[in-house]
Amino acid sequence: MSPRQGHLWGPNEERGVFKTTDGGKNVEQGLYVNPDTGVNDIVMDPMNPDTLYAAAYQRRRSAFGFNGGGPGSGIYRTTDGGVTWKKLSNGLPKTEMGRIGLDVYRRSSNVVYAVVESEEPGIYRSDDKGENWVKMSNTNPRPMYFSQVRIDPNNDQRIWVAGVNIGYSEMAGKRL
Repeated sequence: MSPRQGHLWGPNEERGVFKTTDGGKNVEQGLYVNPDTGVNDIVMDPMNPDTLYAAAYQRRRSAFGFNGGGPGSGIYRTTDGGVTWKKLSNGLPKTEMGRIGLDVYRRSSNVVYAVVESEEPGIYRSDDKGENWVKMSNTNPRPMYFSQVRIDPNNDQRIWVAGVNIGYSEMAGKRL
């Protein structure tokens, strides 16, 4: 699986998640949202490699500015190796989202974290493979540059969020 953002300056079909099953001789598009939305992050369930999560990111650069977000942004999951994808939304911001970072806990793949850019930014946690999300904090430092969350491989309550002057939380993202 390969996430692709596509080029910044206009719509194109080279966005989404692409898959090969023959070492790259043939590549097919699996997840496609729209010509303005690419995928900036993808993580695999360590217990089941057919389950993957993808962070779709709608963005556009122009000569006069940058639009980093829109209705195409969101979190998607496949449970069949990328053949079909489901958009996950229960508990995530209802407003348009921007850049999203993801991680899956290595010891129990039920636990998924997301750091989300939106009008309701923050760290979100799911304990049921992304079906339902709970906001843990408002933390999301400089999403344009960072948007990464990592879970301690031995403790799902300890996470790290990339950013300037940001450390880690031992409370599932609270008080970060």
